[in-house]
Amino acid sequence: MATIDDGGGVNGKAGVDSEQRLETSGSDAPRDFHASRKHGLAFSAIYATMTVVAGEDVAYLKNTSSTLNMHIGEVTVSGVPEGKWWVKHVTGVAAAGTAVVPVNVNLSKGIPADATAMSGDTAITGLTDVNNITILRHVANDQASEDFDGGLILGPGDAIALEYNTGAGGLVDADIHFHYEAIV
Repeated sequence: MATIDDGGGVNGKAGVDSEQRLETSGSDAPRDFHASRKHGLAFSAIYATMTVVAGEDVAYLKNTSSTLNMHIGEVTVSGVPEGKWWVKHVTGVAAAGTAVVPVNVNLSKGIPADATAMSGDTAITGLTDVNNITILRHVANDQASEDFDGGLILGPGDAIALEYNTGAGGLVDADIHFHYEAIV
């Protein structure tokens, strides 16, 4: 079998078959897996057990990195009451919420997220709606989720909020999974 050297000459030789095809193998994994395994830059923000009423912003997430984009993976909401939720692009300075510390899902890395996250057992204030991104609905004692697959991208300084839009007041939870990638 013929071989070729890699471009830098440090990683060994690559095989070439008799039809002049490069012999390769690969793996197919989500981008957040790569961000977590290779860089330790995948996170989960959990907004647990909030008592809400309709019309309140109850979860907030802002990308505070100046060098990386935040890619939103999955947003999940659940509640004792039936609910309709908005995932929204927001601006402003979030206030009146409780700080949430996103957890690095690569437990061996321990790198903190470049993010500001708040939960709103009382409504998060100080935000201005820019656009509604998607709507989530669930029946009582159930959940709903939207898998953005990293396609909802927050650049430096961008933020989203979850509004509990319609439903009887009660206990709700939410979580947002996200990872970081270089700005391209």
